[in-house]
Amino acid sequence: MERQRKSLPAWKARDDFLAKLDESCKSGNRVVLVTGDTGCGKTTQIPQFILEENPTSAKIVIAQPRRLAATGVAGRVADERGEHQAGRASVGYVVRGDSAFCKDTRLLFCTFGILLRQLQSEGALDSITHIVIDEVHERNLDGDILMGLLRKSLKTVPHLKVILMSATLDADRFAAYWGNAPRLHIPGRTFPVQDFMLEDVLELTGYNPPKRKRKQGGFNNYHQQNHGSETKEEQPQVSLEDRVKRVDQTSVDYFLLAFLVKYIVQSNQMGSDGSILVFLQGVGEISQAQKIVESITQGMSILLLPLHGSLQPQEQSKIFRNTPGQVKVILSTNVAETSITIPDCTVVIDSCREKQSSYDPINRMPMLLDQFASKASLKQRRGRAGRVRSGKCYKLISKATFSKLNDHTAPEISRCALDQTLLSLLFLGAEDGTGRFLQRLLDPPSQASVNAATSSLQKMGALEQAEAGKLRLSPLGMHLAGIPANPSIGKLLVMGSILGCRTGALAMAAGLSVGRSPFLRVDGRPNRNSEDNGKNQLILEERSKLFETCGNSDHSMIAAAFMNWNNLPAGGGRRKRYCESLGLSFNGMRDIAQLVNQYGSSLSISGFPSSVESDRNAQSWRVLRTCAISAMAPDQLVRVYRPSTKYEDTAEGAKLKEGEARGHKFYIRRSEERVFIHPSSNMFSVGTYSCPWLVFHSMIRTSKPFLREATECSAYSLLLFGGPLTVEARNSVIHIDGWVRLSANAKIGALIQGLRSKMDDLLRKKIDNPTISISDTPEMQLIVKLLVTDGLG
Repeated sequence: MERQRKSLPAWKARDDFLAKLDESCKSGNRVVLVTGDTGCGKTTQIPQFILEENPTSAKIVIAQPRRLAATGVAGRVADERGEHQAGRASVGYVVRGDSAFCKDTRLLFCTFGILLRQLQSEGALDSITHIVIDEVHERNLDGDILMGLLRKSLKTVPHLKVILMSATLDADRFAAYWGNAPRLHIPGRTFPVQDFMLEDVLELTGYNPPKRKRKQGGFNNYHQQNHGSETKEEQPQVSLEDRVKRVDQTSVDYFLLAFLVKYIVQSNQMGSDGSILVFLQGVGEISQAQKIVESITQGMSILLLPLHGSLQPQEQSKIFRNTPGQVKVILSTNVAETSITIPDCTVVIDSCREKQSSYDPINRMPMLLDQFASKASLKQRRGRAGRVRSGKCYKLISKATFSKLNDHTAPEISRCALDQTLLSLLFLGAEDGTGRFLQRLLDPPSQASVNAATSSLQKMGALEQAEAGKLRLSPLGMHLAGIPANPSIGKLLVMGSILGCRTGALAMAAGLSVGRSPFLRVDGRPNRNSEDNGKNQLILEERSKLFETCGNSDHSMIAAAFMNWNNLPAGGGRRKRYCESLGLSFNGMRDIAQLVNQYGSSLSISGFPSSVESDRNAQSWRVLRTCAISAMAPDQLVRVYRPSTKYEDTAEGAKLKEGEARGHKFYIRRSEERVFIHPSSNMFSVGTYSCPWLVFHSMIRTSKPFLREATECSAYSLLLFGGPLTVEARNSVIHIDGWVRLSANAKIGALIQGLRSKMDDLLRKKIDNPTISISDTPEMQLIVKLLVTDGLG
């Protein structure tokens, strides 16, 4: 079926592009770089140009950096081709947790991560004729690795052609990396966009920022400090310069944002059928903005719609619908920065901030930094307002702040941990553990980052020594490479399967991966509202009961809450009532459920399906806690310094006095730095530890370094899964990773080393025969017995 033809400039671009591709093939390069202004149609048109030139032989994969972009563009291209829905004919997509394609699919949209995963399959490129990598300027880790692998593959796959696309590509640098590949620039079809900075916004809205620092939360608080005034005439006269100084540009002033939305709607800046797109850092900021904008614009015909990557597809699709009689205000993360076209967007409000993944090399911890976006990113966001007609862009930063922004975002590979990347590259055979492949990338990572990843994977048991100082995947590493998750999460899942608590491990892994705890903040302190006090106390009591059941572990607590919630019938409101009784986010539980299904599918494909044996120890919280310990030790171990033992006199004699939480001190290995349990953690109030070691999953640094979630270890969980083991038989001591010191005789050391070796043998056999079960073997039953009884059974 012939598709609807686009405007003349796009069809001229078709001939130019095909000529460049032909030129590249004749030179033996087979790579084309395509740049184009926002709105020129390159994302939707270039793949169709290729297909129309080769309608029967072409098999084109188009990789996008985000799921929403992949599914959104696939839907739009399918509609252009008269197919109405992706997955029915020539256009399809595959993203994490969702797919739509058929035997006739020739244009397959996917994410960078999915394509990398596909490349791990033997002969993955045999049937693919073209690979298009979109938005390469974003320089995310998967995109850079993809370019490196495809650059290498072009030498051995003669039929493959590669097209790189971006609106803001550093063309000279990319062309040089690809052997002086030919370039094509497609002129844009964008409309002019008028810019406004913070100075303009303050003048237009008459907003008077308060003098004193205030918490961004209470609408009443704003009114008290501003005397309820909203107009320039009623406010005290303050110079524009002073008003700019009062705005904290390192965070979002939600009241300024709300009054700007109100001004834009009242003055009809977006036109009769336009929408407003607001860029914010993350889900938390979107939620906060939604509350305050609703308060300020009460009574106005405004429809507020959140947009972020963790939303369900049906929720995301609402942004594309027409809303007659209402102004759409879309509160979005940077998922709307590229590739997605919101057809009626004519006004952009830009906080000019983003949350960027980073990495703490000292503590080997991932971090999410709230920072200013680069000028290149702001240009992309601005362009969203000029796709269909002239638009406006309001930036919530001053001219002086804008002038100091970085031109481009630093490549992700320079600011993240490389553990999962190195694991995948070793599986593909592209790396040997020395970093040789990584050093050939456009921006190679530091050798220190490579060494840190290597060391972490070795301690985890995922790597082992090969010949000539090289490394290879261990049996555990081979299984981890098949699971699309961080290696520590993958290990948690594998250990859960072989220890017989697969369902609990899935819940724990998903709870840790969603990035935020499903437990809402509940204030147990007395306040004026006695009804709220009563509800909060009941919630805290229910949490205390659950925590007592699953032991000293935030991770087990999340798993227990989810499994109880998931076992309830989906209808009738029982799940919602359960969430209310424990102070749980219902949406958070749904997000966990979605990840549980995805991880469960990956485990099954990797040879660890659900069965009676895989959950034989589902009710053993000691075993489930061991899964968390195996995933996080030894790099995320914490030493607990307990206060000296105290006794109290009773009628029955002296009794050990119950410990107090505040008497404990916690230290991580790096520089023996002291850390603290976060007040939101259920471990915050624990007064007694039977074992002086914890593991943690994430750490945040505010006034102090806080551990958000923690799990108490046991002696045998550390001996079996805590890290590299050294037995000091003479002194009856076993060392774990040169830090943990446990008293144990040589027989215990020999037993533990034998059981560890047997686990490796079983995992090795499962690689050759994925159908064999490990959890019901005598060795694993002995391991479970040691964990449950702590060696006393």
